[in-house]
Amino acid sequence: MNKVYTAQEVADKLKIKKSTVYDLIKRGELSSSKVGKQLRVSEEQLSQYLKGSECSASSAQSYDHQPESSLLKRDYLRHSSGLIISGQASPALDLLLNQLPTHPDNLPVLQSHMNTYNGLYSLYFEKVHLACAAASPEDIKSLVPGVSLTAIRFCQYPVGFYVKKENPKNIRGFSDLTRADIIFVNREKGSSRRILLDRTLLSSEISPDSISGYRNELVTDHSTAAAVAGGQADIALGEACVARNFPELDFLPVCQESLFLVMQTKNLSTPGFQAVVETIASEPFRRFLSLQTGYDTSHTGEIFSIWACFYTIKILNADIYQKPGHLFCPVKKMFIRIQDFLYFYIIMGTSSY
Repeated sequence: MNKVYTAQEVADKLKIKKSTVYDLIKRGELSSSKVGKQLRVSEEQLSQYLKGSECSASSAQSYDHQPESSLLKRDYLRHSSGLIISGQASPALDLLLNQLPTHPDNLPVLQSHMNTYNGLYSLYFEKVHLACAAASPEDIKSLVPGVSLTAIRFCQYPVGFYVKKENPKNIRGFSDLTRADIIFVNREKGSSRRILLDRTLLSSEISPDSISGYRNELVTDHSTAAAVAGGQADIALGEACVARNFPELDFLPVCQESLFLVMQTKNLSTPGFQAVVETIASEPFRRFLSLQTGYDTSHTGEIFSIWACFYTIKILNADIYQKPGHLFCPVKKMFIRIQDFLYFYIIMGTSSY
């Protein structure tokens, strides 16, 4: 029988602090499962860490690490009994994981702590069953090429800057990150926050080297918010919900970010996946998620497919014809640039194709 340990029991076995165990889990060096609201580490997961880990306990406190870098060592996840969902700390995902055990199917659900990029990467290699991803459908498709994907709209929430109360340094936008009096704390590569930041810096022609603290990485929004609240940094990028836990902070909204649950389409009709779909689409779940987080749940539970468009696609029984540099859509009676129409996501049940 595969024994399961608490975080404290793992700490006792490894002769490290309990907080260090959580750091190892957050960085992806030690895999874990979630039972209700509690993290648990199986005998197999602990053995995997002991065999493959070359990190000392002190490295868990370092900024300069490579989180979630050993994905190819996680094949055993696919042999676990239950549904594996990848995703980092998220109020929405936590709520779903707490609700699924109450579904009549009673399927065990485990969480693999990975950021958006690594979760989609693992979905591509079939190391997880579903990936919780804060990314656009275009980005999702590019990270999982050649695979028919189905996604569930989870929720939408504001992302912005964490700054000290009353914003004493008068920070207004991304351009302020280059100021000599501003210290930034970053998220790790592959996280949705890092993707948003790097994409914005590139489009604004801002060099990362001009930002003090750009290479200081933490692996959760809670950690970056705590760094700003504690005075280790002046600013960080994260979601609004986390900022409410820190009375020392103000939140400056930047954009709205969408959260999806992504799966391979071939699995959609299987019982475990149907349990996820039914739970998210249920009115009690949507209402509770909105009340608990303040997230926008107006489209929560909607299902859509993602695939590439190259030549002719049939949507609502109308052909879209490719012309040099543009697509012409008879339904809209207008030309659309190919680059703007490279990927489609069609709400299932409303379109024929």
